[in-house]
Amino acid sequence: MSDDSQLIVIDQVRIGMFIKLDLSWFEHSFPMNSFKITSQQQIDELLGLKLRHVRYLPSKSDPLSATPVDRSIVPTTVPTATVPAASAAPSAPAGQVYASIIDAKRARFEKLQKQREEIARCEEKFVKAATVVKSINKLIFSQPAETIQEASKLVDSMAEVFLSGTDTVMHLIQQTAGSEEMYFHTLNVSVLAMMLAHEMKCSPAQIKTVGIASLFHDLGKVNVPEHILNKTGPLTKPEQNFFELHTQYGVEVGQKAGLPATVLDVIAQHHEFMDGSGYPHHLKGEAIRMPSRIVTIANVYDNLCNHNDHSLSLTPHEALSTMYAHRRTQFDQVVMATLVKSLGVYPPGTLVRLSNEAIGLVMNVNVGKPLRPRVLMYDAEIPKEDAIILDLAEESKELSISASIRPGLLPRAIYEYLNPRKRVNYYFDSQSKKTQSNPLPGAR
Repeated sequence: MSDDSQLIVIDQVRIGMFIKLDLSWFEHSFPMNSFKITSQQQIDELLGLKLRHVRYLPSKSDPLSATPVDRSIVPTTVPTATVPAASAAPSAPAGQVYASIIDAKRARFEKLQKQREEIARCEEKFVKAATVVKSINKLIFSQPAETIQEASKLVDSMAEVFLSGTDTVMHLIQQTAGSEEMYFHTLNVSVLAMMLAHEMKCSPAQIKTVGIASLFHDLGKVNVPEHILNKTGPLTKPEQNFFELHTQYGVEVGQKAGLPATVLDVIAQHHEFMDGSGYPHHLKGEAIRMPSRIVTIANVYDNLCNHNDHSLSLTPHEALSTMYAHRRTQFDQVVMATLVKSLGVYPPGTLVRLSNEAIGLVMNVNVGKPLRPRVLMYDAEIPKEDAIILDLAEESKELSISASIRPGLLPRAIYEYLNPRKRVNYYFDSQSKKTQSNPLPGAR
């Protein structure tokens, strides 16, 4: 809490003031205890709480909202806790307004619990999928037919989320899977590429083909020395030439394993760019097949977010901005536009500042509402294992994201609370349209 906080009587609250409620999160209907007043409805809800005083922070408030504190009304001896007007009553505060506020908060709490369960379920699915990817890479030489069948099963289960008629939610994966980390890139590319194919209205068969191709796109790296693959600094010219051969190696391995022709095309072309600046054959435009264009853009995005040298990794917001602003000519414009639309302006993993000055980490994107994602919020008074997740799609339009933040600019306490990962991993889950269409009570 800021040192300039002051107690003011509830009648002095105005739009533009930044206030803090000295109540537990469950005792009011607002998303957070600290926020800026942006509407008369918020003031009405404060009045419904029957509070006498609230804390006012001038340094975070709009200048024109400043109201001089009447010290004769609020003496300096007033205790730090906010005093409910009905505190003298032996029973809980009564009144229909207050009851509806508590009902709204209870519904918000239940929604938060369901969100946590959803995240845990998705993270478990991600770890299992990474294990399957590990198995695929190890067995493609000795058991090619069985490996391709195993890959098809994984892709079918992933495609089912898109094809089930429910809305798809792209989650940021906060957990790590130990020895499976080296297979996260393959899984990330598969998740992103299948999402793009679905959003581009590809057929179920095409979506699955893109998924299979993504799982095998880096197959040729098995013939590249680990000291080249894992090098954090720039590759020498000979090392780069060797690395670029992985597309050729991949095609050779894929042919022996009996992979379909479309999958072989993706293995060969996933480093080709629309402007001819890619490799190995400097193909341009229509010479690059659409599945390859989709996998290429997913591959570039993940490589930007998860560089071998973590210090060079871009935030998801920076990666998307870099691709759109500086490398747009390299990509198919329809696929690029679909990526921006699907991940949103603030992709999962982006640290953001909200319009109420609160800091949070974007956890997932709401389909069709790229500016209204779910955000894990920093609140020093709430243990991080119980951190609030705000679904901006269900909050007042006045509460919005105002800016993205680089992790290095955060105070250490906030950084450790939100814990942005060095690796950015995604997986998806489904959310029924029925659930989405029923906002929380009291949501505006």
